[in-house]
Amino acid sequence: MFCVIRDKTKFGVHVGSIRRVKRTVLLISGLVFCIASYANNADENKGLNGQINAAFHYLVQGDTSRASKLLAEQERLKDDNHQLSKLAIMQQIELENNDRAERLLLSFESRFADNPDTFAFAADAWRDLGHQAGIFSKFGFYKKGVQAKLRAGEVGPDNAEYVALRAGASAHGSSYGADASLQKTLTDRAIALDKKWGYIAKLNYAQNTDDQQSGLAAAKEAVEEFHDDFVVLERVAQYYWTIDNLAQAQQTFAQACEYPPAQSWYREVKWINACYQVAVFSQEHGLAVKPGEQALNRLLATYKLPTRQNVEIAGLLLDIAQQENSQLAIQRLNQAITYANDEALVKLATRRLAMLD
Repeated sequence: MFCVIRDKTKFGVHVGSIRRVKRTVLLISGLVFCIASYANNADENKGLNGQINAAFHYLVQGDTSRASKLLAEQERLKDDNHQLSKLAIMQQIELENNDRAERLLLSFESRFADNPDTFAFAADAWRDLGHQAGIFSKFGFYKKGVQAKLRAGEVGPDNAEYVALRAGASAHGSSYGADASLQKTLTDRAIALDKKWGYIAKLNYAQNTDDQQSGLAAAKEAVEEFHDDFVVLERVAQYYWTIDNLAQAQQTFAQACEYPPAQSWYREVKWINACYQVAVFSQEHGLAVKPGEQALNRLLATYKLPTRQNVEIAGLLLDIAQQENSQLAIQRLNQAITYANDEALVKLATRRLAMLD
């Protein structure tokens, strides 16, 4: 699921997911007892969350099998469970079933309209659909993505993440259903609410207003203060890339790659893309090779399925690295040849290995 996008115009941020736990409580003789059904439900919910996370781990590698199996097994729960609903949407996007994904997204936004994370997630999903859509459909999906960001900030007005998201989206203006005049006010609101998201809002505002002096100052301060925070580092790297400071972008993407975020849907995708981009800078722009080698080896140590995505990662590592630094790539290609059910993928992996001879 590669989607490394440099947005030179308007940039928004994404937030993670929220989990729910159901509780059953029985009142007996004036005392509240947590009965066995509570423990059972909690265990079941914990087990379900684990299955969802496992399915997502497969999905981000381009394997939809676990998601399909789990969604079939949990058909009755799917419409009431926030995480299962996300999984169903991402599965359809991965399968490039845009019409089905669009219907699921609209239903998701309606059913969970009181949760700002709904719209933060939907914003990225709409953008993914826009990337996949035909030329005449792209704008409609992108507009829905911007409107989802705006809605996230409206539903979560006291949360700096969502306010920063809304502030960045406001810059798109009236053609996207936004009000650009609100961007500065919302940016200041995010800064007042939280330092981390305040930096991100500052970077968005600097990028959207072409204020490079303020952007560079915010980027430097943000990295110094949040040197081990993936969300901040990835955003700073994107900013450097946008202003064509490629060496600094590579360095900051490499730093971001060292700090995988806690599992959440699109943040993990962003982490994969950040690590991959380090190596792309090595290959396409003649920048430092060692950070690219390290980043790709980190990905291959994390993702081990015989999928096209992992074969592509392995192939890029072979392109930029000495053979002694690409043993994981060779291992992943051999695994694809042995275990992949896709004949075209087996041939691709075989060709890549043959290039070593």
